Amino acid sequence: MKKLIPFLILFLILGCGDKKEDKILEANALLHWTGDYPVDGCGFFIVTSENEYKPEDEGAIDDSFKVNGVVDVFIKYELLNETIEHCVMMPSELDGIKLHSIENR
Repeated sequence: MKKLIPFLILFLILGCGDKKEDKILEANALLHWTGDYPVDGCGFFIVTSENEYKPEDEGAIDDSFKVNGVVDVFIKYELLNETIEHCVMMPSELDGIKLHSIENR
């Protein structure tokens, strides 16, 4: 029995780890471009069926997505469990996400 205890402890430690792939979510979404910040725009917003989000890393979104209106996209993302402030002219906060990938649908 004494030989089994270290094995069980190791198994619990490795089995209870917070795996990064478990945090990555996928969704069909709408990507909305509102303009560049220097000209009073508010950057990108992402709307899924559950919520509206503000990506923390919107600079990583390709410029080809900067179009008027909305774009249907498929995203892989991670919830940040924090809000991100946006729009200097009318400050407000949205749930933040970290994008892992984004592609046209």
